[in-house]
Amino acid sequence: MPDYPSWVPNEIAVGYIEHGIQALLSWQLDVLNNRSLHAPQYGNLIFSAPTSSGKTVVAELIALNTVRQLRCKAIFVFPYISVAKEKFLCLQKIWRKVDLRVSAFIGSHSSPFQAWDASVCTIEKANSLLNRMIADKSVLVIDEFHILFDGNRGPLVEQIVGKALYISRHQIQIISLSATLPNLDELADWLNAEKYETQFRPVQLHEMIMCDNELRDVNTLQHIRTVSNEFVVSNDIEYGIIHLCTESVMKGESVLVFCSSKAETEKLALAISQHFEKYFKSSNSENLISSFNIQSLKTVKHAFHHEIQFVDDILRETLPHGIAFHHAGLTVEERESIENAFCDQSLRVVCATSTLSSGINLPAHRVIIKTQLCGPVALNGLTYMQMIGRAGRLGQTEKGNNLTNCGKHDLYYR
Repeated sequence: MPDYPSWVPNEIAVGYIEHGIQALLSWQLDVLNNRSLHAPQYGNLIFSAPTSSGKTVVAELIALNTVRQLRCKAIFVFPYISVAKEKFLCLQKIWRKVDLRVSAFIGSHSSPFQAWDASVCTIEKANSLLNRMIADKSVLVIDEFHILFDGNRGPLVEQIVGKALYISRHQIQIISLSATLPNLDELADWLNAEKYETQFRPVQLHEMIMCDNELRDVNTLQHIRTVSNEFVVSNDIEYGIIHLCTESVMKGESVLVFCSSKAETEKLALAISQHFEKYFKSSNSENLISSFNIQSLKTVKHAFHHEIQFVDDILRETLPHGIAFHHAGLTVEERESIENAFCDQSLRVVCATSTLSSGINLPAHRVIIKTQLCGPVALNGLTYMQMIGRAGRLGQTEKGNNLTNCGKHDLYYR
């Protein structure tokens, strides 16, 4: 199959083509053709590439080759249940084309050890699964490897890697990947791994700062433009976030707004909704109303009222205007309904906590980060990179832009 390495079975290439991956990118081919990752070495690999650049496909193909050549097992580790479920369904559909069995170890789901060739699991499940594989050659794929630096789950990731490196006597091939790895050289030395880093992003991302209705370049702080007066909201206590959302929605675009707390997401979603309600009633509302699929909004509202037994009071008010919030305080059913409605663009604005930045494949045209320098949680570099990674997604948006919103007192904060 052209555009894929010769060792990739045609059936697998067809499977990825069916998922919209018509051809591999040049950086992907560079990694896949690295001989040290294949027989006889089956070396370790750590690599960093931006969101939506195709990291996971590279890891899957390397693991596939090792599993087929050595007739061994693979473990795919994802930090979030939602992502693990999504990847399980995709991997199962593709790998079954070459008679390889993929099982999920997510929540209460599990399978006998002999019944699978690859497993998709969370970090906690991976730790126990790995104990069964210590003595044999196998593959361990860890996505979102930056979780290693998380204060809560990082030690468990370190324990898993330690088992794979030392207890197994290097019988386990380790493939680790992330969009944000600040100390790649040190990690590569620790893993005794080949390292690869690329900044290539198939969807252009423009990073900006907004202060007093003025957009500036995130690196130089140079003026880019002033937001149109058409969208300026008087007494906008949210540092202009409301009119940034209005500007995007008027263009038919979707917006993710990251806030530092659950309370902030609810407060902001309600404020934007109330502004939209006023705008709907004004003489200038035609463009805003036409950007919504009214029937889809009615369907979303109906689903919440009739399929979900208890609906949050604030959501009842914001949903009719195409706006929602998303945090761990909602039920699983509420969160999934919001995610699905945002993906099909029935909802245009979602205000979320930072967990949404890496827990769910939920791209948007525009990502707005409400300044968190003075909030309960300081915004760090890893979280920032995960957040802006939601802006733009290959095959779903042509470009993305990120705005970090702040007041003048934050603009030159060091």
